[in-house]
Amino acid sequence: MKSYPLTFDPIYKEKIWGGEQLNSLKNINPPIKKLGESWELSDVYTDISIISNGRWKGKSLKWLLESHGSAVMGPQVFKHHGTSFPILIKFIDAAQDLSIQLHPDDHLASTMHNSPGKTEMWYIMDASPDSQLVLGFKEDCDEHAFAEAIQNNNLTALLNYKKVKKGDSFFISPGFVHAIGAGITLAEIQQSSDITYRVYDYDRRDDQGESRELHIQESIAAADYSAAKNYQLTHDRTVTGLQELKRSRYFNTDLLQFTERTPVGLKPGQSFTILLNVGAHSTLHYEDEEFYIKHAQTYLIPADINHLECSTKGSGKLLVVSM
Repeated sequence: MKSYPLTFDPIYKEKIWGGEQLNSLKNINPPIKKLGESWELSDVYTDISIISNGRWKGKSLKWLLESHGSAVMGPQVFKHHGTSFPILIKFIDAAQDLSIQLHPDDHLASTMHNSPGKTEMWYIMDASPDSQLVLGFKEDCDEHAFAEAIQNNNLTALLNYKKVKKGDSFFISPGFVHAIGAGITLAEIQQSSDITYRVYDYDRRDDQGESRELHIQESIAAADYSAAKNYQLTHDRTVTGLQELKRSRYFNTDLLQFTERTPVGLKPGQSFTILLNVGAHSTLHYEDEEFYIKHAQTYLIPADINHLECSTKGSGKLLVVSM
C-alpha cells in the first residue's frame, strides 16, 4: 500500500457546558448549540472516525486498521494493540465549568467497564483572563475527608485551583481530581476511553430539568489523595524546533514551533504520528503533495511514511503525538 497523511471528519458532541468557540474554529454553519467537544480521531465504541481526504475518503479508522494495521500503527504498536486505536484526540470548549471529576486506571477500568483507563494531557489553546483549572488536592487528603466534603457540599475547599493562559499544558493521571473551568478551549490527548467519574456538577440541570449522574462511591475508591504536584508541563515559548512535553507509557507528546519549512519529527517504522494544529494555518509537504492543516485540525501520519515537512506563513505550532 502507499500511505498518505490522513485527516478525519470531526465527531461533534453537544454538552451542557459547551459554547460557541468550536463552531467558530470549525466554521460550522448553522452552528451547533452548546458544542462542547470535537472528537478528531476516535476508535471509542460506536464513535469511529471516518477519513475525509484522499483515495480512502469515506473509509473508517476501523477499516484502515483492519486492512493496513501494521503499516499504519507500526509493527510493534500493532502487535500490542491490534486493530484498536490506542489514542483519542479531542478539542474542548468550556463555556461553563465542567464537572469536578476523575478517571479510573487500567485495572479498575478493565474490571468495571471492560475499557482501558484514562490518562490524558491538555494543551490550552485559548483562555479568558480569569480562567482556571481544578488540579488535584491542595494538601494530602484521605477517603474520609473526601467523602465528608462531598456530603457537606464543601468539596471545593479541598481542591487546588490554577489560573491558566494560552500555551500552558498539563498531564492528568488516573485518579487525579480535576475540572476544566469556564472560558477555556483546549486540545486533549488521551487513552482511548470515555470513562469519567463525576464527583460534583454544581447542582445544575439539563434542558429537561434532569441532573447528571454522579459517581460518588466510584470516585472515592479511585481517587489519588496525595497533594497535587508535577502536573504542569513546561516548554520554551520563544524557540523554534521540536520540544518534549511529555513521555508516558500511553503516548509521547512534543511541541513543534516553526516559522519556516521544517521537518516533522516522525518515528518511521516504529509508530504512527498524530499532528494537532494549535497554531497558524500550515501546510504539510509529503513527497510531491501538499496537505493543508488548519488551526484546530488533526492529521494521522501512518508509520510507513518516512519523511514529512511543514511550513506556515505565520507562527506554526503542532502537537506531535506518537507511541
